[in-house]
Amino acid sequence: MDKLVFVESESIIEVPFTTSEVIAEHAKVKHHAVQVLISNYESDLKEFGRLSFEMRPLQTNGGLQNIKVYHLNEEQATLLITYMKNTLPVRRFKKALVKQFYIMQKELSSREVTRRIGKEAREALTNAIQALPDSPHKAMKYKHYTDLVYVIVFGKNSKQLREEYGIDKDSVLRNMFSANEMDKVLKLENQVGVLLQLGFDYKQIKEAISKARLTA
Repeated sequence: MDKLVFVESESIIEVPFTTSEVIAEHAKVKHHAVQVLISNYESDLKEFGRLSFEMRPLQTNGGLQNIKVYHLNEEQATLLITYMKNTLPVRRFKKALVKQFYIMQKELSSREVTRRIGKEAREALTNAIQALPDSPHKAMKYKHYTDLVYVIVFGKNSKQLREEYGIDKDSVLRNMFSANEMDKVLKLENQVGVLLQLGFDYKQIKEAISKARLTA
C-alpha cells in the first residue's frame, strides 16, 4: 500500500498529515484541481488548523518551476474530500486515508504511553545512581549508563542520535523513539538499575546487558 500519511519527524508531538499531491494522485484528479479546491474552501479548512504548504521543484515543458504542495491534517483532508465528486477512486482513497491516519495516531499514542511509563523507569535508574557512594564523577553516571543503553539498542550514543534526528540538546530525544524502540530502552534501563543495586560496576553492567541483548 502506498504511503498516504506523513509526519515531519519521528517525534510524538508531530501532527500527521497528507498532501495535495497525494490526494490528487489517489483521487485520480489533477493536482491543480485540488489546489483550486483548497483555495476555494481555504476559510473552511483553516477552522481545523493552520493551512501549511511547501514549495517543490517540478520539471515542466517550460522549464523548472516551483509548485505549492499543501499539507493537510486529518480533519482538513477529510473535509476536502467531501467537497470532491464521490467517484470510485475518491471513495477508495478516503477509506485508505482514514485507515492510515488511524494507524499513525495509534503509533503516536503508543509512543506517548510508553514514554510516560519510561519516566518511572528513569526515576528508578536515577535513584539507583543516587544511592551509589559519592565520587567526583557521580553526576556523569546517568549519562554514561544512558549512552550505554542507547549504543546497545541503536548502535549510537545520545549525541549521535540527536545528530541523526536533527534535534538540539534542548529537545527531548526520547520523543523521537518508536514505541518498540522505547520499550527496548526501558527494559535495558531497568536491568541497569537492578545491577547497580546489586553492586555491579560500569564494566560489569556493560558486559551483562550486552550478553543479555545478544541472547534475547
